[in-house]
Amino acid sequence: MIKHRIKCFDSELLVRVAGESRYELTIQASSNPLGLGNVLSSFESQEAAEQAAERFCTLFSAAREKGYYLKEKQLTKPDREAIEVERLFEPGLTVEAFVQQLD
Repeated sequence: MIKHRIKCFDSELLVRVAGESRYELTIQASSNPLGLGNVLSSFESQEAAEQAAERFCTLFSAAREKGYYLKEKQLTKPDREAIEVERLFEPGLTVEAFVQQLD
């Protein structure tokens, strides 16, 4: 069951109930609305998953501006080291600090 949905570029971020006290954040291409999407991470509360969705979209936007794209669970750019998506959910990571890592 979908609990939260936000548009993020040509995709949607969905927070789904994945079991008792477990919520998954998935990304799904808008061009394939019947697909199940790619699970980015799991969280213990709906609130944490919703906050992570908003945060992911903000950081993903910054990464796209620098030429990165999402490939499975990594942000990828030719000639650069891939960044694991899980890093985007680390507490204390600011947009500014993340952008500096992209340069």
